[in-house]
Amino acid sequence: MRVYLVNVDYGVLPKRAWQLITQQGVQVAGNWSDSPYRQVLVEFAPDVIVYAPHRQKAALSWRDAALNLPLELVKKVPTILWALYPDYLTGWDHGRNEHAKGHLEPVQHMLPYFRAILANSRFTKELFKARAPGFTPAVCYPAIDTVGIEHRVGLRQRGPRARTVLWQHRWATDKNLPGALEIVLELAPKHPDVTFYLGRKENWDEAFWSPQWLKDLYAARSPELEPLANVRYSRHFPTQEEYWDFISGVDIAFSCSYHETFGIAMLEQAYAGAACVVPNAVAYPEVHAGTLVVEPSRVAEGISSLLQDAARWTQVAASSRANAARYTVEQTVQTLLTFVKQVERAN
Repeated sequence: MRVYLVNVDYGVLPKRAWQLITQQGVQVAGNWSDSPYRQVLVEFAPDVIVYAPHRQKAALSWRDAALNLPLELVKKVPTILWALYPDYLTGWDHGRNEHAKGHLEPVQHMLPYFRAILANSRFTKELFKARAPGFTPAVCYPAIDTVGIEHRVGLRQRGPRARTVLWQHRWATDKNLPGALEIVLELAPKHPDVTFYLGRKENWDEAFWSPQWLKDLYAARSPELEPLANVRYSRHFPTQEEYWDFISGVDIAFSCSYHETFGIAMLEQAYAGAACVVPNAVAYPEVHAGTLVVEPSRVAEGISSLLQDAARWTQVAASSRANAARYTVEQTVQTLLTFVKQVERAN
């Protein structure tokens, strides 16, 4: 059997998952993968397509433009819709920073022809059902490479108190960059012995997510950030292994996002040993149940509680890691292939 994954990169489905799929006797390829899995869709001639619609219209320095499947192809080749990027399907309201009541125009006309519909979380499943009455997705969670992270992290010896705090997201409206800046500006002066990382400096997303007003806001606040000796920015990591090395040294990781339908970055940080603090919103309570889940307005307070209580930090780090361990490559491959084989047999 030949399976083609459209708009699925290694961040969502780690390379080891592709290797496991191959070991199951399935030939797999995709447009956002690397050699030997990167192939052209029409040349690969798949038996089943797994399609993750995505809004990226232009090529980026690190990724080609997304593929948009024509209806004729979906009718011809058995296709599974995997709603990995639900904002594309359901809309996003920048003014309110929430999923809009929006629409599914990019794939609305295709819905009756998909052989299966999958969501990346129960949160997305319910969102999709509300936007497309009559269609009920199953859930197929993405994965983190627990084996790869474990290999890089090893048995890291940590000090008795937290000393590093990380916010590692795209610089974008939906990830609440303004909120992250406020949290760091509040906490960094109070904890001069703690290093606060604000992800990659000016790691702006595409224009849809990073409008000029957001860049202007950062420019206005940066004079307050730059003098703080304990505020830093992470570098670009050419390989995933180097990134895993970096996060293995993080003691506390936090998010204050408005938009999170799964949360791969936070799961990786949790599995690498960070005690994670997340808001009680969107998919966080579902996917990140082992972390310190707080009201959105109390993220800074949650971080402070871990900085001040080493025993509490140890407890949350352990429960964060135990929760992240549930989202393995093996589990995702098993679930995805179950649906792929069902679709192939029904064809």
